[in-house]
Amino acid sequence: MITTYLMKGNVISLIASVIILIGLILLDLRGLTYALSLPFILIMWIVWILALPSLYSYHESKLDKPKIMDYFALFAIIITFFGLILASLGNFTGIEIILIGYTLEPVAGISIYLTTKKINLTYSSLFFWGAVVFTAGLPLYLVNLGIISIIGDIIKMIGIVGLLTTNFLKDKH
Repeated sequence: MITTYLMKGNVISLIASVIILIGLILLDLRGLTYALSLPFILIMWIVWILALPSLYSYHESKLDKPKIMDYFALFAIIITFFGLILASLGNFTGIEIILIGYTLEPVAGISIYLTTKKINLTYSSLFFWGAVVFTAGLPLYLVNLGIISIIGDIIKMIGIVGLLTTNFLKDKH
């Protein structure tokens, strides 16, 4: 069964994933230069802000191997903060720094995976591997293959929805 904090973390992650998906699609449609546009930067700030309650919720949820989540997610948040500042100032290096921060997302997600696989291995795997594909796909925007990242984000969302639904159905019985 998913704890209240784990459920909150997953709901926040789902909301962030939907917002990220909007940004990824816009970036794919409008090209890499869109990454420094005001709408895209605002999307990134919203996602960054959502990372704070997400980290708190996951921290409080007593995940397996919690230090993996705590340290890697915190480093990702710090790194992306500095990247967002630079990107907000129009410096493309900020986007590159954000990308570095995002590489830590799947590592931090190991704790979530180890915990949620006990609930549902399929959905937990979709959540985790979707995050891996999403992250690995980000640099592929450079060669017009942003669709890989988009697919990864969608797979991740299917996993999150599945975990939330599985928990909801278990609570009803």
